[in-house]
Amino acid sequence: MLAYLRGDTDRIDGAIDVQAVLADLEEAVVQEARAALAPARDVVATSLDDYRAAVAEIAASLTDGRVPSAVPIAADTLADTDVVAVLVDQLGSRVDADLRSMIEAQVAVGNEHDAAITALTTRVTDRAETAEADLRGRLTEGRRFDTISELADRAGSERRVLQQLNTVRDAASWFNPVTLGFGLVLLAAGAAGLALLHRGRGPRAVAAVAAGLVLAGAAMLAVWLAVRLAVDPPLGPATDTGQGTWNLPAGLRDVLRDVESRMAGALGDAIVRLALVPIVAGTVLGLGAVAPSIVRRLRPTTSIAIATGVALIAATIVWVLPASASDDHACNGHVELCDRHYDEVVQAATHNSMSSPDVVQVWPEHDGTIREQLDAGVRALLIDTHYWTAVTSPDQLTALDPRLPPELATRVIDGAPERLRAHEGIFLCHNNCVFGGEPLLDGLREVHSFLVANPDDVVTLIVQDETAPADTVAVFAEAGLEPFLYQHEGGADRGWPTLGEMIDAGQRLVVFAENEGPPPGWYHPAFAYIQDTPFQFATPEDMSCEPNRGPPDVPLLLINHWLSPAAPDRRSAAIVNAHDVIVERARRCEAERGQLANFIAVDFYGIGDVLGAVDTLNGLGD
Repeated sequence: MLAYLRGDTDRIDGAIDVQAVLADLEEAVVQEARAALAPARDVVATSLDDYRAAVAEIAASLTDGRVPSAVPIAADTLADTDVVAVLVDQLGSRVDADLRSMIEAQVAVGNEHDAAITALTTRVTDRAETAEADLRGRLTEGRRFDTISELADRAGSERRVLQQLNTVRDAASWFNPVTLGFGLVLLAAGAAGLALLHRGRGPRAVAAVAAGLVLAGAAMLAVWLAVRLAVDPPLGPATDTGQGTWNLPAGLRDVLRDVESRMAGALGDAIVRLALVPIVAGTVLGLGAVAPSIVRRLRPTTSIAIATGVALIAATIVWVLPASASDDHACNGHVELCDRHYDEVVQAATHNSMSSPDVVQVWPEHDGTIREQLDAGVRALLIDTHYWTAVTSPDQLTALDPRLPPELATRVIDGAPERLRAHEGIFLCHNNCVFGGEPLLDGLREVHSFLVANPDDVVTLIVQDETAPADTVAVFAEAGLEPFLYQHEGGADRGWPTLGEMIDAGQRLVVFAENEGPPPGWYHPAFAYIQDTPFQFATPEDMSCEPNRGPPDVPLLLINHWLSPAAPDRRSAAIVNAHDVIVERARRCEAERGQLANFIAVDFYGIGDVLGAVDTLNGLGD
């Protein structure tokens, strides 16, 4: 699209490969529905029939693609088994042992809100499948669709779309090498005319030329500003909503808005740089013209010669330097962070990062995988490593997690024979892998693929290591992470490099171990570098900034920012993950502890505005 608007190509190559989108569509829709339902209010049903009817109504809404504003909750008088049966009924053909165990676990601890979300959001997959089938049916080449055809379908005609895009293209085409050359010729001719008009009067002629240059640059800026204020954005119908617009899907609006913004930004930068060239040159020449009247010993011809040379150099610098500066990379998504030291940056972190529903089937704490968290903007992962030991009785499970009722522990064991036996290797799981886990190697490979695909990002791992360091280190090597590992020299008292320096050195993965390490040197002892807050909070009001682990003089601060009800709860996350709640607590902790909150660790990172709050704390937002 940008190539077409710039005039680099005569036709729009709008064909987009949507195979990856189609492959991830169902999972993305379920995650979006879970996040949207988390803050929904509870509506209590006093009878089983009322509860069944309310659940069916919500399921129908989700199947139609509408997110309801309330979630049905059964009264305390209804038996847990009846509630589970109603919810499992909604799974239909999608019911499996893992989903059933998850629903039973949530109902058993009184978290019917999330139990309903777990069951009901499976219904949106029907909607996703319908959308996918519809899209596949419209694809002319099996896996690609044409952007212009899609736009034309919304706007009413292809000609209208192209006319709108050509408005941008025609405006941009005025600013090309030909018009630039023509403008320079006119500028030179004007300067020569002024010089001839004042021939024989050197300083006065140079002053006149200088004034003309400054006025020419100022006029260019004024015209550009007037155009920006007077002319509506040419892609307005495609990027806005409401009457008179093309009513495009939100994702496509964002893409076109980004294209328009980049185009306008590039054009505006070029015009400003071009306008500054005569302004800077004219200012220097003007100073050269008046210098002899101030410095009596300075000859006019010498002053003018020096000023002319300086003006040419200054104009070249003004034109060239901003263009090269535009190539600066963004560190962790922001140019502003490149010059900040590692301990001067706030990072979004996830608690028990491996606990997505496809890994931890009982009480997951996130709706996305490790890679999806990184892609979303999370830069610090709190992970647990364990050996997968055998479990033979419900008593073993309830001993590991007292929140798990014995009858539910029995169901977990009965429904998961594969998870009960011991497995070779190291796994990412919480407390015990019988609740669900994945090989550490798989998780680290997700980190590796992200680092390879994102060369300007620094990632942090804080490992609750219940495994031998030698075994863990071997998996890091097998995952191919050794070239990325950062080793901090000189202990906690030594200053940290900037993000830019870490990126330039290629050492973009910082690893902390809670229990063991080093060696090796990159396996940093977590609480020799990090101090944190408590992490067992029942209500938002309980969230304190009191010291927990780590000495008070170490350079990094971890804010444990999640509630700990009987089971992980999306509704709780919707409250504490709100932008203002995170910002207020982080700033309060900074004031009380005298230290920047470097890591904000949350559950259900996709709910609330965790990333927006982190931007605000980094001074990059309101």
